[in-house]
Formats: sequence, structure tokens, C-alpha cells
Amino acid sequence: MSFTSTYGRHRVRRAVVASAIAAAAIGLTATVSDAAPAPDHASAAGAHRVTTVSPEGADATGVSGTWRGTLKYLAPGKVTVAPKSGMEQGFHVGPHTKVLGAAAICGGPDGNVTIDSKGDGTTPCTLKQLMKAAKTDAVKVRATVKNGVATTIAEHYHP
Repeated sequence: MSFTSTYGRHRVRRAVVASAIAAAAIGLTATVSDAAPAPDHASAAGAHRVTTVSPEGADATGVSGTWRGTLKYLAPGKVTVAPKSGMEQGFHVGPHTKVLGAAAICGGPDGNVTIDSKGDGTTPCTLKQLMKAAKTDAVKVRATVKNGVATTIAEHYHP
């Protein structure tokens, strides 16, 4: 047996081990992401749903739940919500995403703040307005996501 073939087997073995570790990490991400969604409102203690999906190129396919936090731009058609504590959750937005503003994303036609009893926006906004607001990294939202695509993003108004 030559040194080259032994060295080659060690390289292959290391690649197999690295692949197994990567596959396990992906499995853990899916397991954590499939956890029960957080309640629709934040508790006094500031409870937020925490996932292991990072914003850097993360594929949010299959992620479902509701998150509250800061809206951030990721890429065209993709945003994240960053809670006060925990990992950001990335997801897609599209033509079927309902966007509701209070003041920062968009507001009432007369310039008034428009909110419901929970402080979430009620004025329909465009995806263009959402993406512009996401680039500010300053808008608080409640995002409801199903299968990796936002169904509703509502601005949470805070004066």
C-alpha cells in the first residue's frame, strides 16, 4: 500500500464525515424551524420564536409560523424578521403577501396612523413599499409565514 492511496482514503473519509455533519445540521435546522409557532402577540417577557435559519442565503422553504421583530431586507423578494433575542427568520414575499402599514411602511391616505387594537397596521401597502421599509432596518412587524412565504406582514406601530 502506498502513501498516496492511504492519504487519498483519509481525504475521502474526512469528506464523508464533513458531509454527515452538514446533513445533521440541516436536519436540526428543519426540526427547530418546524417547532410550534409563537403566539400572535408578544408576551410581557418578550417571548419570541427562535430558529436557526440565518439570513445569509438561507432557504426558507417550508418554514411556517408567526414572528415579531425588526423587518430587514435580504434580497429581492426575500426579507427577514429579527426578534429582540434569537435568530433572524428569513422568508419570501410575493404577490399574495398581504402588507399592512401603520405609518412607516405606509399609512392612511390622510396621513393618519392606522392600527388595530393590538397596535398592528391596517392600511394596505404595496410590496414596493414593504421592500423600501425593509431596507431601513427600523420597522417593527408581525409576519405570518406559511411554507416559506409570508401570507401577512403587518407593521407594529410604536410612537
